[in-house]
Amino acid sequence: MNAPSLFLAMLIATSCGLVFHLIRGGGLARLGLYVLTSWVAFFVGHLVGTWLKWDFMRIGTLNLLPGLLATALGLILANLLAGPERKSIRQRRKRTPPTRKSK
Repeated sequence: MNAPSLFLAMLIATSCGLVFHLIRGGGLARLGLYVLTSWVAFFVGHLVGTWLKWDFMRIGTLNLLPGLLATALGLILANLLAGPERKSIRQRRKRTPPTRKSK
């Protein structure tokens, strides 16, 4: 894989992670999880596609379809394994003031 293909792969994988974060939401830690997962999954998918000699949706030396499929699967799996997002400390400490009962 040459440098332009590597740059394009990082750009596509990062975009997938950002779009997934936009859809699912979450904090900064979730954003980092999604972007890191999309990078790893995209390159694993690319390598599997190269190993299996899948030539569908190839851009130069980059196997786009296996990379995108692996990215989607990886992001869904990361979202399921991470579980629901915890409330931040500020949200836990934030309480509504007690109301007064009128006589």
